Amino acid sequence: EQWVGQRVVFDLRNVLYRHLQSQSMSFYDANQTGQLMSRVTNDVSQVQFFLTQGITRLINTVVTLALSISVLFALDVTLSLVALSVVPLIWWLQRHLSQVAPLFRAVQQRMADLNVVIQENVAGIKLIQAYGREPYEARRFEEVNRDIRLKRLEIGRLLGFIMPGQEFATNISLTLILIVGALRVMRGDLSLGTLVAFQSYAMMMWMPVRWIGMVTQMAQQAMAAGERIFEILDTPLEVQEKPDAIVLPPLRGEIVFENVSFAYRKERPLLRNISFTVRPGETVALVGPSGSGKSTIVNLIPRFYDVTEGRVLIDGYDVREVSLASLRSQIGMVLQETFLFNTTVKENIRYGRAEATDEEVIEAAKAACAHEFIMQLPQGYDTVIGERGVRLSGGQRQRIAIARALLVNPRILILDEATSSVDTRTDYLIQQALDRLMRGRTTVVIAHRLSTVQRADQILVLQDGQIVARGTHQELLRTCPLYQYLYEVQFRLQRDGAVSEERSPTPVTPNGRPGTDGVGGAAWTVAHAAGRLVERTRPEG
Repeated sequence: EQWVGQRVVFDLRNVLYRHLQSQSMSFYDANQTGQLMSRVTNDVSQVQFFLTQGITRLINTVVTLALSISVLFALDVTLSLVALSVVPLIWWLQRHLSQVAPLFRAVQQRMADLNVVIQENVAGIKLIQAYGREPYEARRFEEVNRDIRLKRLEIGRLLGFIMPGQEFATNISLTLILIVGALRVMRGDLSLGTLVAFQSYAMMMWMPVRWIGMVTQMAQQAMAAGERIFEILDTPLEVQEKPDAIVLPPLRGEIVFENVSFAYRKERPLLRNISFTVRPGETVALVGPSGSGKSTIVNLIPRFYDVTEGRVLIDGYDVREVSLASLRSQIGMVLQETFLFNTTVKENIRYGRAEATDEEVIEAAKAACAHEFIMQLPQGYDTVIGERGVRLSGGQRQRIAIARALLVNPRILILDEATSSVDTRTDYLIQQALDRLMRGRTTVVIAHRLSTVQRADQILVLQDGQIVARGTHQELLRTCPLYQYLYEVQFRLQRDGAVSEERSPTPVTPNGRPGTDGVGGAAWTVAHAAGRLVERTRPEG
């Protein structure tokens, strides 16, 4: 039983994990990390406990009951009926166990909520301590923990009524056997030896009955956990690879969006009728305010989501018709939030191409202007950099991410330029590394740098999920007053390296409403927010 139980749980955990890996980004947008971790760990452990312990006891209970009852009826039918006269009482008590099932489900859910609180607190501990929110987070934790305790106490109260009740019923049965058996012995209808043997087998019969409550409790917990597990397994995959999916040949790098619209599930559209073409080797810059659809566009290229309407074509292939592995293996991504694993520098750079040699890793690091600082680390390329690369600076993490992309050598590059401030030398090194990375590749970049939009072959200005202007930098400066104004805002910010305290009139978008569309969208928002903060905190006089 142990082998079978462990094997089933092993397979269940693997199937659950693979199913989670296959889900699209929209699934993770809708689910909390701590909740998902709880399904894979706590819930599977509850199922494991029942399969390895509960089923064994259940089998023993059934076999022992069947054999004991058979022997009892063979010894004396009348005493057997007396012994089983308390079965209705035991059945009535067992029915009350149904009240425990919802409580077990609630406990499993609250345990998942507790995981969420822990995960968020560990991930955001710097922010929590910076704002002195430890007492608030402690109260959040205690609230969930208290709820778990109260629900477990309620379970204990119900089981405290049922378990002693079953014990009481079995004792009544044994007492009735002694009374009826003694009377029959005195009348000469039953031998003393038969009565003693019958009493022994009756005790053997009722012993597993006492286990039934425990087995039922374990089964209820396992069922509650199983329901939560199968909620995940029954979730359909929104991005599915077709059985006859085409394996992409080496790409030239052409990207075409044909009348693409996109919405998360049934929410309002985030993209509406987007059409553009990027020829092989070209760079297209996406600019616009937060929420305008820039990130959504780049997430559709590697098919992290499926379009609601229209098509995304790579070298003429609809991304829904090709295998995900052959598509994503030829796309490199360097994002603002650089994710690094808690392993060595070498393994982080090699992550996208596991078969790469040490020499290739070093060459990629040199091209990314990362070799110098890596060699200054305690163990060089074998230095473990901590969870999410916490032992490195922001600029160092970015350069490792660039080295990782260079090693993959993708035909298509998706780049979300970092907006975080770094020193002048680091900024220069990062820009050099990005220049090498973009050279000769089709690049779609969410632009925050003046130099990027100046050199882009095409600029798409986005607002409210639509392209409101397009062209080269010089064309937009001549034809788009909004772009010209925002360019000046961005240029002033990057030239001075600081936010101007002077108020400027709000730019007017093409639809006549105030907005922050264009090259300086993010910069404009930051400028005004910082300006207000400076004014509110400036000492009087």
